[in-house]
Amino acid sequence: MNRRFFLFLMAGAVGACASKVKLDPFNPDGKDDGLEKDGILNGTKIADFNNIYGLIRDTDGNPVENVTVTDGYRFSSTDENGVYQMMADPRSKYLYYSLPSGYAIIQDPSSRLPLFFQEIDPNAAKDRKDFTLVKLAAASSAFSFAVLGDIHVRDAATGNKFKSGAMKQIGEYFKENPSAGPAFGVALGDIINNAKDPETFNYTREALGSAALGSGKYLPFYAVIGNHDHNARLGDSSKTGTDGYDAGTDGNFTATFGPTCYSFNVGKVHFVALDNYIARAAPSSSSTALASSGQSGLSDDVYKWLVKDLSFVKNKGDKMVVILQHCHIRGFAEIPHREDMLSELSAFNSAYILSGHAHICESYKYKVTTKNGNPVIEKIHGVPMGNFWYSRYNPDGAPAGFYIYNVKGNDFSSWEYRPLHDPSEQMRVYDSNDVYDKETDWSRQYAWSNEPLFAGGNYILAHIYNGDEDWEVTLEHDGKSEKMTFANKRIYDYCVNCHLANDNVSGIKTSWKYHWDYSENWWYLKLDRPASELSGWKVVAKAKFPGSGETRTYTCNKITKSVSE
Repeated sequence: MNRRFFLFLMAGAVGACASKVKLDPFNPDGKDDGLEKDGILNGTKIADFNNIYGLIRDTDGNPVENVTVTDGYRFSSTDENGVYQMMADPRSKYLYYSLPSGYAIIQDPSSRLPLFFQEIDPNAAKDRKDFTLVKLAAASSAFSFAVLGDIHVRDAATGNKFKSGAMKQIGEYFKENPSAGPAFGVALGDIINNAKDPETFNYTREALGSAALGSGKYLPFYAVIGNHDHNARLGDSSKTGTDGYDAGTDGNFTATFGPTCYSFNVGKVHFVALDNYIARAAPSSSSTALASSGQSGLSDDVYKWLVKDLSFVKNKGDKMVVILQHCHIRGFAEIPHREDMLSELSAFNSAYILSGHAHICESYKYKVTTKNGNPVIEKIHGVPMGNFWYSRYNPDGAPAGFYIYNVKGNDFSSWEYRPLHDPSEQMRVYDSNDVYDKETDWSRQYAWSNEPLFAGGNYILAHIYNGDEDWEVTLEHDGKSEKMTFANKRIYDYCVNCHLANDNVSGIKTSWKYHWDYSENWWYLKLDRPASELSGWKVVAKAKFPGSGETRTYTCNKITKSVSE
C-alpha cells in the first residue's frame, strides 16, 4: 500500500474524537484480514494470558520491529513479525505506541493533532489493536519544534485569541523557516483555565490544530496535562488525602487529547510527556475544579512508567532525552521522585526538562550531569496569553510569546523566544534612575532603588527575556565595550509592574494589578552618569548554546520609559 492511499484512508476515517479513528488502513473495518489463525498473528503465537495484542507495519505492509507499546502502566514491544502482546492493566484506557525515529507523526484528520493511540475495549476477552506507520522518505537528525507555556483558554473568545495569535504565528514561522526534519509543537499544560468546564477543552483542541503550513498541511501539536487540566471533582473520594485520589482526575483531558504519559522519537531525540501533578482532595469551592490539596511531582505509577519507557531506549549515551511536563521542579527539593528522575536522565548524551506552570522565562542548571559532561537543564517557559489574556506582558515582564527549539544530532543547536507583537524584541534596557510611580491605591513605589543591587548609583539595566548565565552581554559606547554583569538573582521589572498596576485593560485593574513575578534574566553595569545621558550606545547580547557552541546576537539601543498594550 502506498503512502498516498494510506493518507486518503486516514482522511476518510473522521470520528467524534481522536480515539475513535481507525489506525489500521489494511483492516479499516476490523474484519478478519487473514493474518490471524488459531491464536497465531502474522507468525507469532499470542499467549493465552495476554488480552491485548496487535500488529504494527508500514504502508507497504512490512512489519516494524522494536516499536514500544504501552497501556499507560505495562509495556511490550514488537517482535520481528511486527507483533506485540501484553496483559493490560485493569486501569488502562488506551493502547498506544512510542513513535520510532524515521517515521511520520500521524495526525487525526479531524483535529489534526497527533494520533498514536486507540481505546481499549474493557469487555473484550481478546482485543486486537493494529497500527500502520508512515516511513519518512528521508529521515533527518536535524529538526525544529515549537513550545508553548500555559495557555489558560477559558472560553471561545480566549480560544480565538490564541488561535489568531500564537497559533497563526507558529504556522507562519514554519512556512518561512521549514524544518529539516519533522516539525511539531508542544503545549506544556494548563491548556485550559479550569477543568470544571469540560467543553472548554474543545476550544483549545481546535486552536492547537490550526497552525497552517500551507497546501492543506498543519503542524501536529502534542498536549501535556497541567494542574488546571485535572478535574479534581472526578477523584476517588475513598482515597482523599493520598496519591490514590488522583485516579480519574485526568478524565476530561484524556477524553479530548488521549494519554497523559507518552513518548515519541525524532532523529536522535527521545521525547517523554509526563503528568507531573498529583491531586489529593476535592475542590474547596463549586466554582473550580482545582484540587484543594495537591502537589507537583511524579506519582509512583508515573515514575515507574517513566523508568520502563526509558528502559526501551537503546544507545542512550548517543541520544538526547527531553522531558515535557507542566509543573517546573526547579526550586522544589521535596517534589516526589525529583532526584530519581534526574538520575535516570543522566544516562543520556544530553538531557533537558521543558516546563511551564510559572508563567515566566527561566533557565536552570542541575548539578546532575549527562554523558557529554553538561548539566541537565530545565527551561521554564513564558506564556502566549500574557497576563491571563488581560495584558500582552507575562508576570515577569517578558512579552507574550512562544519558543522555537532547533535540534542537530543529539543536542539542541539553539533556541529562541518569539514575542507575538514584535519577534525582534528580545530585551528592554532601563535607566536605574527612572521611577514609574503613577496614581495608585497601593503604597508601593515603582523604582529601581527598591532593589539593593541598584541603589546609590547610575546603572544601565538589561532585561533579556530568554537570556541565561551563559550569555555574554556588553554595553558598546564611546568607542569601547564594557562587560555587563549577570545579576544572578530574581528581580522585579518595575516598569512592567507599574503598567500592570495602573494602566491595564479597563475593567480588570483591581483584580489583576498585583499579578507579577520576578525575572532572573538581568544584566547591569554601573556608569559615571545616568544611562539616559549616553549617546551612540547599544547593548549587545550574545546567546551561547552549550550543546552546539552556536551563538546568536541581539541588540538594543533605546531606554524604555514605559510600556503599553
